[in-house]
Amino acid sequence: MRRLDLQRFADTEAVQRYQEALYINVGAAGAAATYELFGTGVTKADESFDTKTKESRYINQKSTSQSITGYGYSIGYEYENIPSEKAVKMIDSVAKKEKVGSEAETDLVVVSLYMEKEESKGYPARKRRVTISPDSNSDNDGTMVGSGSLLGKTDWEYGFFDVEKKAFTADATAAAKFDVSAGN
Repeated sequence: MRRLDLQRFADTEAVQRYQEALYINVGAAGAAATYELFGTGVTKADESFDTKTKESRYINQKSTSQSITGYGYSIGYEYENIPSEKAVKMIDSVAKKEKVGSEAETDLVVVSLYMEKEESKGYPARKRRVTISPDSNSDNDGTMVGSGSLLGKTDWEYGFFDVEKKAFTADATAAAKFDVSAGN
């Protein structure tokens, strides 16, 4: 019987949650972007793509034909209210001040830390405008927690994020980093 030597490589490991970092622009409207990590205190951040579809059944088919026409992107979040965390404080302020319209909007950058870092650019990243939609502030065994959603407002802009400088640079070539390469 022939023996197979199987070896597990790093690129066959599942991506862990901490390897998709979320950065939120906490800067004032109209000012230069000031990104802060939406991480410490955050206990949940689940992406939902809410696919929009079109369905048709043609006269020569028994089954329907379906296609994707768009997405209703959101991130459902939960956090412990830690005032020293600027991203948490900014999101909490939307709820407490009942902000609406553009006052409840910011930029979100999702940084793929598991992808190869480009020396002079940073990690591949996706950026989009989002609306902060708070759901509740509640008591969890004495700790104040907040929950809600970040609702997609624009399409993704691809680029690179430098985690040391906390800076996003748009770069259309970064979009290819999220594609499946031929032969891989």
